[in-house]
Amino acid sequence: MAIFLAVSVYWAGRMWTGLSWPERFLASAMLCAASFVLAISLREMLYWISGSASYMVPALFVIIILVELVRSAANETVLSTGQIVVLSAIGFLGALANEFTPFWIVALVAGSGLFIAFYHPRPQLAGHAAMLTATFIGLAILLLSPGNAVRMAAYPEGGKIAASFSMGLYYLWLELVRHYTESATWAWLGFVALFSVFVVPSQPRPAARLLVLMVGLVAAVLAGLYTAYVIAYFATAEDLATRGRNQVVVFLLAGGGCVVALAARFLPSLGHHAHVRMTALVACGLLSFLLLDSVALG
Repeated sequence: MAIFLAVSVYWAGRMWTGLSWPERFLASAMLCAASFVLAISLREMLYWISGSASYMVPALFVIIILVELVRSAANETVLSTGQIVVLSAIGFLGALANEFTPFWIVALVAGSGLFIAFYHPRPQLAGHAAMLTATFIGLAILLLSPGNAVRMAAYPEGGKIAASFSMGLYYLWLELVRHYTESATWAWLGFVALFSVFVVPSQPRPAARLLVLMVGLVAAVLAGLYTAYVIAYFATAEDLATRGRNQVVVFLLAGGGCVVALAARFLPSLGHHAHVRMTALVACGLLSFLLLDSVALG
């Protein structure tokens, strides 16, 4: 839980520039609270090592890669050599954790590479290629490991390719419907919207390319989630395990938060007015009460 909160603080500080530490903590605490409320199994998310190590740790890796790539693309900043090395290492380690995390990372990095190739003033295609290479190396090690073959053999009903694509779509649809009906999801997205417009200082102004980035980010997140359900059904002929769905929850909330924060840039920022900012902080805090009304707490 402490590591989750620390990474969430990092996510908030990178997603929005110019935040004070208390404001970072507020945003990160809301992300953590929404994730815990919407968790399929809180025990497997935080208290079971097989669930937290193999799924929540890579979820945090994905959050870091997500926010760094979004920040670079949206603000037209350049990733330093050190950042590329760290993100490559994170991609490699994340790919070792489970079968679907590397595809999430590949979707984010490849999408970022395509975007900057067309819209970024200084494309860093070599850096993106390094991140992809490190991720694929980790994936190859995972797939070729003897333990993976043993686990696959334990599910003789798996291996149905056509059914995997159709059932993957079905399970993804169920997951999205579940989030649509949860007040915690809307509390988080509403928080990000209010926070971005009324609390965050002015961010770099948007352009038409920002719409492309938002659409691409939504596509990358949905494609990654769909791949997770397809792989799970192909391997086991069952729905994605609850500990894996916990990772899906984190990815959906962090990805959705990035999209809403980017969309808020098209509205004039009012964060420079002290009284407006304080009122908005109170309103953002009150949104946390919607978490108590979530179906997930029932």
